[in-house]
Amino acid sequence: MKKLTLARAGAIALAIYCPIIHGETVELKPGNAPPLLHLAKILQAPTGAAADWPALRGKVVVLEFWATWCGPCIAAIPHLNELSDRFKDRPVRFIAITDEDEKVVAPFLAKKPIHAWVGLDSDKATSKAYGIKFIPQTVVVDQTGRIAAITNPWELTEQHLKDLLAGRKLALKPAQRGGGLSFRPGELPPALKEGHAPLFQILVRESGTTNGGWGRSGDGFTFLGCELPSLLSACYEVSSVRIITNCALPETAFDVVVKFPKAHEGARTGADAGTKWLRLVVETAFGLVGTRETKEQDVLLLAVAKSGAEHLRPTVSTGGSSCRSTAGVMEGINVPIGTLAGNLEGLLQKPVLDETGLTDRYDFELNCEVKDASHPNLVAVAQAVREQLGLELTAARRPVEVLVVDKAR
Repeated sequence: MKKLTLARAGAIALAIYCPIIHGETVELKPGNAPPLLHLAKILQAPTGAAADWPALRGKVVVLEFWATWCGPCIAAIPHLNELSDRFKDRPVRFIAITDEDEKVVAPFLAKKPIHAWVGLDSDKATSKAYGIKFIPQTVVVDQTGRIAAITNPWELTEQHLKDLLAGRKLALKPAQRGGGLSFRPGELPPALKEGHAPLFQILVRESGTTNGGWGRSGDGFTFLGCELPSLLSACYEVSSVRIITNCALPETAFDVVVKFPKAHEGARTGADAGTKWLRLVVETAFGLVGTRETKEQDVLLLAVAKSGAEHLRPTVSTGGSSCRSTAGVMEGINVPIGTLAGNLEGLLQKPVLDETGLTDRYDFELNCEVKDASHPNLVAVAQAVREQLGLELTAARRPVEVLVVDKAR
């Protein structure tokens, strides 16, 4: 067998392991019976082949725990392939086990072949059963069905396998990790999840909630169960009515959390910076780009009626503002007319332009019967706006700034 070259040995020494989380610790030792193998699928195995201990009894079995994202795992593949090739006609079975999906593993194998069965540990049950906290890690089982060694792949040699086939015990160096905490890249170890609050944090995932909503503070946004048009509306600060999409958008609802740095020297902070962070997250996560353009469109003009807006009450609030809109009812406290126009735009699904010239802040309540929220009656809404607020809604054509969304190139 060829010896490891100095270059290969050096590379392995510099990157001895990839840390990974797999739940509770399981202490296995040489001489123990190995836990059951719970593999969802086996790739590169003959039809009908079984990866369980009854079927494998009488063979030396080399279990290699690895992943496509793990550099040291990939560095060990040529060594293990060489061993597998040398023992292909002997009772030795190599099984490379990963918890990744087949859609990730199969393309990898097409470019970087592994000369072994490849077991898909989709629910991580096997990795948990074997207490795998870092990879690569190799578990060797002898012909009697007992663990012979738990080691690193580069420690296993041709002579070790010959010794096992001859019934001799092994004295292999135990599996070593590079020190520090065990974690999967992109995740925090459970022990640290209750530590200091993150200075910067991004989370984007498919939502499992049916009770969505959103909110923002001075240093973050949280969206729960929001569809992509709502996210685009928030990050570009434009009504969803004024968004034109030139590509198909996913219909799934998402949870998005963005926490950005609070004010300190050199940090991009404030409302503008927060919106920029959110925009960057949405564009990057979904591969989109938005461009602002001006297009001639059908709109509704909101103006003061000839009789005057005597029903519109200047606010008496000296505190914050609020606005809510449910089926048939809009209420605003201490809000500008632009907020009313925005709510009408969302209800009527057509751009509403504020031409009232009113600059004060108002309290209002608007009641209008909406039998079908997806197709509100424009005539009925316009009548309610005129009678209850003293404002007019009229149709027109105007140039409107819109957001055109395309797939990023």
